[in-house]
Amino acid sequence: MKNFKEYLSESKRQYDFRVKVAGDFTTEQETKMKTLLDRFTVDKFKKVGKTPIQELPLDFPQVKNCEVSIYEVVLNYPTTSHELTELLANDLGIGRKHVVVRSPVEPSEEYQQPIEPREGALLNDPDYKEAGNPKFEDFYGDKYNSGFLKELNDLLKLQRKERGEKIPNADGGEFKLETAIKDSNSKSILKQAPDPR
Repeated sequence: MKNFKEYLSESKRQYDFRVKVAGDFTTEQETKMKTLLDRFTVDKFKKVGKTPIQELPLDFPQVKNCEVSIYEVVLNYPTTSHELTELLANDLGIGRKHVVVRSPVEPSEEYQQPIEPREGALLNDPDYKEAGNPKFEDFYGDKYNSGFLKELNDLLKLQRKERGEKIPNADGGEFKLETAIKDSNSKSILKQAPDPR
């Protein structure tokens, strides 16, 4: 049986963040940022790159005509993007609108990842490899239709039950509209046809 220290060492988790700083960011500020992050036990600190000067940089709607420095940071101590943003903005002496900290799995970061270029059109592939392996019987056919009708029938029974109508018996008894109308305390506008005998 494992002891607590073994469980603790196996459950080691790391926290990835992407830090973006708009505007001029000196090497002294970069060193200070790494020192500030040391309180969260930095495992990895890497400058990914710097964007060219843009009129409206992505992620910085209030800043114009500047470049953005991007850093990938891996921490061993748990924290949040918001906490890191506030810490860096306050202690680095730059405005809050010049710092953005995000997790790489956020949707706004995932769509910025480069994708492999595609060769040719999708319809040129006769095997349609991008479609995966769908089970077509889940979308059409006799099995799908019978399941769909059963679901509609269940919904109809539920609606009738909510309205207080009698539900047809499971033994195959017929549902008579005239009886249902009389049971709901209203006069029947339907008359029974005379017996032809």
